[in-house]
Amino acid sequence: MEFEFRRELGGSPVALMSMGHEAIGRFLQDELQQPATIALVQTAVAQRLAGERTPYRLEGSEQTLLIEADEISVQDHSVHRQAEEDEFDPALAVYDAESEAVCGLEDFDHLLESWLAFIRGR
Repeated sequence: MEFEFRRELGGSPVALMSMGHEAIGRFLQDELQQPATIALVQTAVAQRLAGERTPYRLEGSEQTLLIEADEISVQDHSVHRQAEEDEFDPALAVYDAESEAVCGLEDFDHLLESWLAFIRGR
């Protein structure tokens, strides 16, 4: 998973992610702006890497992060609503490649470390 961090003209941090991981970048931008929140997620990742099997879930305003035993997933809340609607008409399924993403724990751990350093200005 490749990524790059930048700042918009107003100073807001932006996470540019490789194709297929765009939802993770939006999660960083929208939900993980505060170092304390990033630290909570890092702790959950560290626990999974150490063998803890209890899933960790962080409900954001637009997306949900789920950390499981060997991977994380990020999914837009709209994907759940759309899936319920599509249950009645599969022909109406939406393109969701940018609405959900999955990556391994080690990659996500590295991403969080880099994001935290970027947020702090290092």
